[in-house]
Amino acid sequence: LIMDKKHLQNVGLTYLSHLKFTTGEVLRLIGMVFVMVVHGFIPWVWSCKFSDYIASARMRIMVITGISEKRNNVDFFNQ
Repeated sequence: LIMDKKHLQNVGLTYLSHLKFTTGEVLRLIGMVFVMVVHGFIPWVWSCKFSDYIASARMRIMVITGISEKRNNVDFFNQ
């Protein structure tokens, strides 16, 4: 879906908590831009940093939304 008007309800967040979370993710992602540019020029530097970032971002999403690792969350992350 391009627009999901029930997104906040689906993830169990208020507007402000969602805004706070996404702002933090944007700041982390800006830092990853620097990491990836450096890695692009010097491939042996930070070779696993982006993969680690993706894994930790997924974990942060699971924590804030209350999703359990034991539950099959493939559909949630592929929406």
